[in-house]
Amino acid sequence: MSGGVVTAGWWIVTGTAVAALLLLGAALGCRARRWPPGRAATTLPAALVIAAVLAALAAVVFALVADDEALQAADGPVLGWMVGHRSPAWTGVAETASLLGGTVGTGGLAVVSAVVLWARGHRTRAGVWVVAVLVGSLTIRGLKAAVERPRPPVGTRLTVETSASLPSGHSLMAALGLGLTVLAVLTLLGPGGGRGRAVARGATVLVGAVLVVGIGASRAYLGVHWTTDVLAGWLVGGALTTLAVGVALALEARIPAIHPSEGVPVPPLR
Repeated sequence: MSGGVVTAGWWIVTGTAVAALLLLGAALGCRARRWPPGRAATTLPAALVIAAVLAALAAVVFALVADDEALQAADGPVLGWMVGHRSPAWTGVAETASLLGGTVGTGGLAVVSAVVLWARGHRTRAGVWVVAVLVGSLTIRGLKAAVERPRPPVGTRLTVETSASLPSGHSLMAALGLGLTVLAVLTLLGPGGGRGRAVARGATVLVGAVLVVGIGASRAYLGVHWTTDVLAGWLVGGALTTLAVGVALALEARIPAIHPSEGVPVPPLR
């Protein structure tokens, strides 16, 4: 890794760590002021704390990437193990997951869920979802351009990729796009509703989690990403998802306060 890439890597580490501190400070501020009112007074700080923790963990991963020696005992052996345990069946599964779980597919699914939310009256959340997907796309491009990490050796790859390796765009957008889609489904299902809806909510979360893990793992299996690329993508995507939840909660709490005559506030995200 060249000196310029290492320097860029440490700038990313610093920026991510600062972002984590700002999110934690915002959570503490909301808690101290007991804002926003209602149920969101607990949910918003929790979302901000989760986003802060995920951002801090991403900073740790970026720090490992910026230090070549720290990765010699991590990424290489995992890649070697995956290459050594390939099979035609698993390769087919990985190729399918990678194809269907691309950034356009998972990001587009979140946008579709936003359209449904908009049609069902959850317009604030719908707008936040669309902005979050845009921010996620820009984040992928920005991090890849800043770090310019080389991908694994060509001999280990089962598909062609030309962009930089860090972070895995598939993993980041899977965590973000599918996370927002799952939250949209939970919003539409609503609380309560008996055992049937409880099962539907649980199944939605389980399917979403399996898809996120499967898409990220497929990229490492196919040899087009280091394991830390995938981990960084999951962490950043998760942070953006929880941050989107926090922003949506804040906006939903603020709108009724500004226009109290316009109806009952939209129920908070769960």
